[in-house]
Amino acid sequence: MRIFLLIMAGLLTTFCMVNAETGSVYTVQPGDTLWDIALAHGTSWQELAALNRINDPTTLQVGARLRLPSQSGSSAKLVLHDGTTVVVTSEEQDLLARVVYAEANGEPMEGKVAVAAVIFNRVKSAKYPNSVWEVLHQEGQFTPVQEGRVPTKADASCVDAVKRALAGEDPTGGALFFYNPNTTRAADYWATKQVIKRIGNHNFAL
Repeated sequence: MRIFLLIMAGLLTTFCMVNAETGSVYTVQPGDTLWDIALAHGTSWQELAALNRINDPTTLQVGARLRLPSQSGSSAKLVLHDGTTVVVTSEEQDLLARVVYAEANGEPMEGKVAVAAVIFNRVKSAKYPNSVWEVLHQEGQFTPVQEGRVPTKADASCVDAVKRALAGEDPTGGALFFYNPNTTRAADYWATKQVIKRIGNHNFAL
């Protein structure tokens, strides 16, 4: 009986090792940063740090094995300004849905789709980074992301809004900015932008 248990334990360990090698873990290489690893796998460094219980992201050890977020969701593609395509991972879609919740919770469905569309418009534009993760984390752009106030879960309407925008729905007609004129602290800045649509409480601008 004891021999049988040892054999079974060995087989289980082998299975776990093989399963880990299918893409659920990443081995840290010389020069790697948590930001680079997260970007390469379509997630955020904060989520990667939380998943691996990393308190100090600056002290990665070469050879350390990091768990990666599940890739079970479906990815999609956007066509960029130059005709090339970029993958929008399931993790990026989830992050965007949570940002939409933070930015547009309480807005009509059209307004939620519009906020998601602005992010995709930026990804497709030559003026901005060509990934959802980079656009959302660009310095000084999206307050909930900059201040760490992105919720851990989005509601179904925000998830649906991202799917609709990813499928090409854009109630804004190509906007690259959105803001609430009643609460903004940068009215002078927004006065320089051309407003092309008002949906709910948000102005959408070029």
